[in-house]
Amino acid sequence: MCPVGASFRTPDGVVLVDSERCIGCGYCVQACPYGSRFLDERTGCAHKCTWCYHRITKGLKPACVEVCPTGARLFGDVHHEDDPVRKIIEHERVSVLQPHLLTEPQAFYLGMDKEVR
Repeated sequence: MCPVGASFRTPDGVVLVDSERCIGCGYCVQACPYGSRFLDERTGCAHKCTWCYHRITKGLKPACVEVCPTGARLFGDVHHEDDPVRKIIEHERVSVLQPHLLTEPQAFYLGMDKEVR
């Protein structure tokens, strides 16, 4: 998707943007099926949620999960058999956004009855 390779997937599956390589063309912003990318006007660089990569690589939860007052957000590793998130995905009816685009989304939603735009 990125003409200069600034958007990339880490070995553990998180999609990030390398700000050193980003040329600010906005192609990834336009191509993002989730509407979650934006160009920072100050830096001219594309940005998106990183799942607090600096935290999760240390075994911590993303900040949005940590501070969610209702516990509505969970974060886990679907590759670990005993992970609570994996068990939910296996046993509950979950959905992803824009599955027809074949982008292999890894954000799962419970109780989402129709497409979100």
